[in-house]
Amino acid sequence: MTQYRAIALDMDGTLLTRDHQISSATRQALAEARARGIKVLLVTGRHFMTARPFHHELGLDTPIICSNGAYLYDPNADRILTGDPLARDPLAELLAAMAEEQIEALAHLSHGIGHLGCEPYVTRIRDWSAKMDTRLRVSFLPQSAADLLAQPEVWKLELFGQDPARLHDFVSRKIAALPFTQDWAAPYAVELVKPGCSKGNRLAQWAAGEGIAMSEVVAFGDNNNDISMFEQVGLAVAMGNAAPQIQSLAHKVTADHNEDGIALGLARWVL
Repeated sequence: MTQYRAIALDMDGTLLTRDHQISSATRQALAEARARGIKVLLVTGRHFMTARPFHHELGLDTPIICSNGAYLYDPNADRILTGDPLARDPLAELLAAMAEEQIEALAHLSHGIGHLGCEPYVTRIRDWSAKMDTRLRVSFLPQSAADLLAQPEVWKLELFGQDPARLHDFVSRKIAALPFTQDWAAPYAVELVKPGCSKGNRLAQWAAGEGIAMSEVVAFGDNNNDISMFEQVGLAVAMGNAAPQIQSLAHKVTADHNEDGIALGLARWVL
């Protein structure tokens, strides 16, 4: 009988293949884990609206840890259970600097995804979302700085730059001294959440509420924002497509996300 009681799954680069699908082998392995009483939950940098179609596809009954751990979302009740939004004053300072230097961004809001520019991304996700059942579609909300400051919660801000050097320069000059936790999703994108928010911390909070020790949790991931999970769980599994520095922090390394890495990892070390 397995010693693990929960499986935490990053999504992009981990659960999802390169064409943003869940492979049949992975789906079958996760169903087997759940049949054995192991809880499966998604732990992602995504907004809940772009994560819940996959939660629905897998038929999960757990909440989703979203926006790099900024909040815990219950898909069944369609509500945020708990979370820590960005503080208002540093957000106002950042938005003023962004407006001055024309930095584009996505904002994770409680009722949709706000956007300052980012039209190619918005168009791509809107087209993807249009194919879904109405209740699973993504709501995009064009915003100004004033609009965002009027929101009751901004859970995550993701800044984009077509010139990575310019974006890195902006972050070092304008953000480094502000109270945000930074995660570089890619050289052209940096994700900002409130200090203390991380995938690992929110996972630990959820596990404690379920009476599950973190030593009884398996986590699969591939990127910087998964390190906080790797540092706390009993079994950390890096994907074969993860960078070497991410793999070095894991207990095990499985196959590429396009080669059923989760299914193979579960078969070898969990099931």
